[in-house]
Amino acid sequence: MLLHAAALVLSLVAGAARAEAEEAAAPEAKRPLMLPPLARNMVRVQGTVRPFFNLIGPGGGAIGDLSVEYYFQRPFKLGFELSPFAFVLVPEGPGTIVHARLRGAFSSDYVEVGLGIGGRMQYFGPSGLSVAPAMRLGSLDGLHLRAEMGYSLIRNYYTRQTQFALSHVTGGLDVPVTRRLAITLDGGYGVDLWAYATLGVRQWITGHGEPGSLAIGASAGAAWVVDRFPCQYGDIDPCRGAAWGLGPTIAVRVDRRF
Repeated sequence: MLLHAAALVLSLVAGAARAEAEEAAAPEAKRPLMLPPLARNMVRVQGTVRPFFNLIGPGGGAIGDLSVEYYFQRPFKLGFELSPFAFVLVPEGPGTIVHARLRGAFSSDYVEVGLGIGGRMQYFGPSGLSVAPAMRLGSLDGLHLRAEMGYSLIRNYYTRQTQFALSHVTGGLDVPVTRRLAITLDGGYGVDLWAYATLGVRQWITGHGEPGSLAIGASAGAAWVVDRFPCQYGDIDPCRGAAWGLGPTIAVRVDRRF
């Protein structure tokens, strides 16, 4: 048994050393660690889900985002996104908040500036137009800071007046540790009402960002979703129906390139 265990350890060590040597000898080893160039003529499918158990009552929920984008040879991209989609399941019923948009952006190796336009849907509240400018500073597959500010044009549930106002802010930071591993920090807050904050890692399983690559990430933190607070008024008819939850989350992130 000891001989078998020793042989297994030696084989794992030899395999790890061989993989490290092969990577060091490969052309990818010459890629800059912090600022690698962006691949072109590429489809990117990226999604993150942050499920949580409700600590303030029965039920649970999740906050996530999903995008499908095409990067052209020139520094532009087009895509579709759900950012965010949030839901909570409690005895009072399901609560959902979803922003769905088409996005276009100027996307160079180290800077991206774009605009998404679409709709905002809420189960217990008003729906309307969703507009979200976004930016990236740094390399998509290296060190970078990203931020998005969403605005919504909706009819107020109580006053019936149409308003165009800030709806949410999201952001993130990726810091490479090696050419395959990066530390990730993500957070977001929605006026309509949801929030999350997570810290974790992202690992390239295959490739380094070119077509055919696959990255998987995992992180931990907290998430909060409110599809309207429980009614605070004596007359509950104007605000009947509410769902909300808060709890710890373990987020899973997938980034696939074609």
